[in-house]
Amino acid sequence: MRTDKKKWFNGFMFTVLGMLLAGMFSLMSAGAVLAASDSLEITGEGVTNPVTFTRDQLGEMEQHQCVYSCINTWPTKKWYVGKGVKLCDLLDEAGMTGEATMLKFSSVDGYTVTLTVKELLQDKRYRYTNFKTGGDDDGHVPGDLSGKVEVEPIIALVSVEGSDNPGYMNDVSSLLLMLGQRAVTEQTGNLFVKYLNKIEVLTAELKQWDAPQANPGSGTVPAGSMVTLSNMHSDDDKIYYTTDGSTPDMNSPVYNWIASRWWAARADVLGTINKPIGPINEDTIIKAVTIGPGKLDSDVVTYNYRVAGAEPLGGDGTPVGELSPPDQNEGAPGQPATRVIKLSTGVMEASIDGSPYTLDAAPYVDTRAGRTLVPVRFVGEALGAGVDWNPDTGLITISDGGKNVVMTLGSSDVRVNGVQQAIDCAPEIVSGRTFVPLRFISETLGAGVDYDSGSGQVLIKR
Repeated sequence: MRTDKKKWFNGFMFTVLGMLLAGMFSLMSAGAVLAASDSLEITGEGVTNPVTFTRDQLGEMEQHQCVYSCINTWPTKKWYVGKGVKLCDLLDEAGMTGEATMLKFSSVDGYTVTLTVKELLQDKRYRYTNFKTGGDDDGHVPGDLSGKVEVEPIIALVSVEGSDNPGYMNDVSSLLLMLGQRAVTEQTGNLFVKYLNKIEVLTAELKQWDAPQANPGSGTVPAGSMVTLSNMHSDDDKIYYTTDGSTPDMNSPVYNWIASRWWAARADVLGTINKPIGPINEDTIIKAVTIGPGKLDSDVVTYNYRVAGAEPLGGDGTPVGELSPPDQNEGAPGQPATRVIKLSTGVMEASIDGSPYTLDAAPYVDTRAGRTLVPVRFVGEALGAGVDWNPDTGLITISDGGKNVVMTLGSSDVRVNGVQQAIDCAPEIVSGRTFVPLRFISETLGAGVDYDSGSGQVLIKR
């Protein structure tokens, strides 16, 4: 009886083991088939000669070998080496037209990356030979700019990740899109498309990244305050900023080094890498811009911080003394100082208490109602009110002190502290921005508004 049980158990185990091995080989086989990329199709409305290249045809073309510096969105620094065909040569074969705006890269496993023609083919890209200086593999430590070498994008038939030794190259990840960095801090690892089998050349109008937001927004803050920046995704879309009044670009400090997809996994270091700006102990101007793949850079936004008791700064960051006579800038004894805001229709540049401020879109006049409209974000940043915008319902809620204003996109009906009113100029969306009537909002929140129709200049005192 014991012998029979032993035979049965052994047979059962052999059966289970066989099923497991069969499943493993099946998965390995499926994975190998899925990862295989034996051809490359180039198509889309941006080419005149759609074409498909086999791997053999690609191998017969002129081959270029290149080393790339790379940072992923974790962020970690890595070397790559690849050998293959220049992307520009392949696009020439397909007859890419001057109307092309974007390139969409797709792999056999469904992964896609979209890049603008400008950022991929017109902007110069480099291998930063000393990009690990000072931080080894730590991607949030800016490397040394010296010794950079211009490199071109290629479609690699063989490559290696994590090494600059070509002796380790193989075809495991091929076909592979490889490209350089535009700045020593640019994160390009997520743009290296493995198992590439299709490139679509598109002519669609480019969209724009959303501008960064700051918390707290512009205004008077206590000494020692810290400022956080954010945008819609905080992932591939990176926030670059300055605190010296200069305009930020890709060579400026990065705010959201760790992409939001990794926040849960990197919770232990998130606050020290994606760290707030500050402490703010003197009047400070923060300018920020969102830059990321596949879209136009966002508008540059400006946030002005005045520390109570500190001498205000001008646009160049130097003290300017009192910004206006006491009767314009100071309230009655025991009352807060008046904020003076100047802006003009058709102009994105404005000023708050003499310091420069940039709106995310220019104010304009609704000629039907004769009213000036401003981006709703202006209400929160310049007037210091709380703003909540629900794109699904079209509801705009503005709160400040004891006032609560609820508006609906396209509707002239509003509610102020629960009481319904009618306005002659409804909120509306223009070029992707939500605009609200300036005078109604300002006066409801207790601000005075003067408008010069000749110059188009608006003066707001609050």
